[in-house]
Amino acid sequence: MQSGRRTGRLWWRIFRNVALIFLSFLIILAAANELLLAPFYTQRQKQLLIRQLDVISDMDFSQGDSSTVKLPRATIERLSKISDNYHFEVEIYLENGQILYTSSGSKMMEHAGIGPSFEMQRDEFSVERQEKLSDGTVFEIVRRGFARKEEYLQCRREIGNGMIAEVRIQKQLITSAASTANQLILLIALGCCLVSVVWIFIFARRFSHPVAEMNQITKQLSRLDFSQKVIVSGTDEIAQLGNSVNEMSDSLSSALAELQSANARLRDEIELERQLDGMRRDFVANVSHELKTPIAIISGYAEGLKLNVNENSREEYCNTILEESRRMNRLVLKILDLSRYESGKMELHPENFDFTEMATQMTQRIFHESKITAKVDVPPDTNVFADPLMIEQVLQAYLENARCHTLEGGTVEVHTAVCESGCRLSVTNSGSHVDPEKMPQIWQSFYRGDASHKRDNSRFGLGLSIVSAIAKLHNTVCGVYNTENGVCFWFDIPCK
Repeated sequence: MQSGRRTGRLWWRIFRNVALIFLSFLIILAAANELLLAPFYTQRQKQLLIRQLDVISDMDFSQGDSSTVKLPRATIERLSKISDNYHFEVEIYLENGQILYTSSGSKMMEHAGIGPSFEMQRDEFSVERQEKLSDGTVFEIVRRGFARKEEYLQCRREIGNGMIAEVRIQKQLITSAASTANQLILLIALGCCLVSVVWIFIFARRFSHPVAEMNQITKQLSRLDFSQKVIVSGTDEIAQLGNSVNEMSDSLSSALAELQSANARLRDEIELERQLDGMRRDFVANVSHELKTPIAIISGYAEGLKLNVNENSREEYCNTILEESRRMNRLVLKILDLSRYESGKMELHPENFDFTEMATQMTQRIFHESKITAKVDVPPDTNVFADPLMIEQVLQAYLENARCHTLEGGTVEVHTAVCESGCRLSVTNSGSHVDPEKMPQIWQSFYRGDASHKRDNSRFGLGLSIVSAIAKLHNTVCGVYNTENGVCFWFDIPCK
């Protein structure tokens, strides 16, 4: 019973408020039509009078001799067409009042059969209001002289050769048309309003019932009672709301399980954060380790120079300091490159380029003084679509890694193959295998396969980390696997 009273109040509020909106709209529409429609029609007719006067001004009004006072036939036909199309009165007359053409008395004109000796004088009009426009046009509200009951909107202008053109329309025609349009609009609006009220009444009753039902079910959901469901019929928003209530019920019934799952994910994320924190600490420790030795060497050799070592050792000390400074500079640049790649701030500039030429030139440059046999097995004109500078860094990292882990007399081979993402670059070198358990670690910063971390001016353990970051920027993958005689590092290069 309580639900029924609430339903009644709901549908009545909907019906009342929407009906008031429609009624307000009808009142505003009626007032706007009554106040604005006639002035709007008048303004439109004024603009139309001026436009037609512009058309008349461009016509040919050349006359014969002064005794005939006759307009060209083509001009008369165009004037008659304006009068017929717009229900305007059109007059062309001389300054002395003699009419050359009038649409309201054409049967008395010469072009309708009257002899040239007949002269017709224009009617006198009393001016109610006058407005002079910038182009010389005069807009007036006038009354005809013989009756003074008929009010006209009139525009006149001098058109040359002592002639004046006038275009006018009876104001009563405008007000009558506006009144008729106003009545029609109001009748249509009233009919629509009545139909809308009936529709609103039916809609409000149908709308309120499922809402009240969903209200009761949601109260049960608040008490964690998920036994009842909303009976859904149709596909409108109310039906979608019912489906949403049912879905919410199903979701709440499994909330505890999801909460447990969320707790488990949270624990995993905390563990991942701990691992990342450990990696950051390892990174700082590795950077400190890499910088500690060259700083100590530079400091020691600088003190030796300060103590004025003998001339034979001075050049050696200076060379050592320069070499260690360059090594630290390369290390810092590598760290900055890795930081930019991993932060995602490096902009890609992909383009089509010939990978065959890049692989050939870089392999020759890295292995030209080496006792390692280097082969390039890349088909001619192998074009890829990627950032050429970044792909060059990938290839250089793979080749330098292969050179460091290949003994003299060994082989290194660069080859490509078609894959799903485009072209797979592979660099295979002979030598010892990589421990499968350590394969994920080789992509970490400062990781080197030899546990001793012996100093090597060309190696910092950052090359493969940069390769992994470049792969993420290109939205591709890279990896490593052991072959029968060595190790193969691969990188999928996108193709357009």
